[in-house]
Amino acid sequence: MRRKKKSNKKKVDHPALMTAEEDLVNSLLEDCKTADPSDIAARIPDPRLARIFLDRLSLNDAFPVPLLSAVDKAFDDKHVHKAVKKILFRLKKKGISVNDNFSQKSSHHTVIKRVRKEELVAYIGPITGTSGSRAVLIILHNAIRGNHSGIGLVSESEGIQQFLYGAFSKKRTREIKDALSQEAGPLVETALPHAATILEAAYQHHMERHSEVPAQYLELRPWLLENITLLPQPMIYSFVSEIPDSDGTLTDNQLGKLFDHNLMRTWLIDFESLQPFMESILKVNNSTIVLSDTQKMDQIRQIKEKCIQELFPGPRRSLLKHNLEEMAYFFFKLDQGEYSRMALNAAQTLDLEDTTLKKNVIIDFMVEQSMGFYMNLAREEGARDGSQEADDSPRIILP
Repeated sequence: MRRKKKSNKKKVDHPALMTAEEDLVNSLLEDCKTADPSDIAARIPDPRLARIFLDRLSLNDAFPVPLLSAVDKAFDDKHVHKAVKKILFRLKKKGISVNDNFSQKSSHHTVIKRVRKEELVAYIGPITGTSGSRAVLIILHNAIRGNHSGIGLVSESEGIQQFLYGAFSKKRTREIKDALSQEAGPLVETALPHAATILEAAYQHHMERHSEVPAQYLELRPWLLENITLLPQPMIYSFVSEIPDSDGTLTDNQLGKLFDHNLMRTWLIDFESLQPFMESILKVNNSTIVLSDTQKMDQIRQIKEKCIQELFPGPRRSLLKHNLEEMAYFFFKLDQGEYSRMALNAAQTLDLEDTTLKKNVIIDFMVEQSMGFYMNLAREEGARDGSQEADDSPRIILP
């Protein structure tokens, strides 16, 4: 019995793609049916994704042969040229004419080398406070134009607070990164689509809330939108399987541990928003009307429930959920898996509806923690001031 000959055909084995890269390749495969071939080639960021794109192309009678020429010309990479030649050979075997559409000049021996695309690096800082303020740094290395960097302080609730874009030397870029890391860090490296998604979300909120336009971001924005595919979901969901698992519940001790992390201690509800409710609670405690402890507790509970309803409507909860998901990714990048899982579980509890018997544990915890912080601060100020009369500044005066 004769042995079967082993096939010499090697299986193409590409590394697993990140979610954003997978979405980009799928989008390119769909758009290439109708879009201009040169536009498709321009959207492919590197030779690796070019080869994956070519491997996934469906060969049929309506195959856009000019697309092969466009991709071949766009990359001076022998592996891309080899992938193109293989597809051409297969098309010819299927009887599809390629000579009239595919120029022989596109060979890698005569192709004009295109200027190497930017080497892209992006960094983000942690979210500070419940407004979602954070630092974003994008560095573009280009052989002709030099180094260009976009440095921003942005908030998805307030918009683009500061943004600077321009050419910097490598030394100056390192200095900027180090200074940003000290003032608004630590910084962690992330995928450019993630940083671009953060910037674009902040820009959209900025335009809703402010009349002035962040001019320097507008210098970078057209390039980002043309070359980068924004993320369809928070970055952490591309790595959920890599962080420690849990039963999905959060105890009071876990919440205390999460919010006691040095990167989470600024997550306090702003004083001005809480002040009316805190003053109402003080009035109940100091009421001249004789109330039982049960009656006082019931009135305070009603005040806090009203506080939660007014301060955390649907959009505010969605923002809080998103910020916790972003911190889950940030902790993951810091290799702090336990905090990453706690932040992600906290985010997912915000999808649950409140009931008369059960409040959302995350929001309830944040209200209690913030009120306690301001009350303690007021007591300390009162103890320091002693007999000084109260001024008109917005603070709580305790008896």
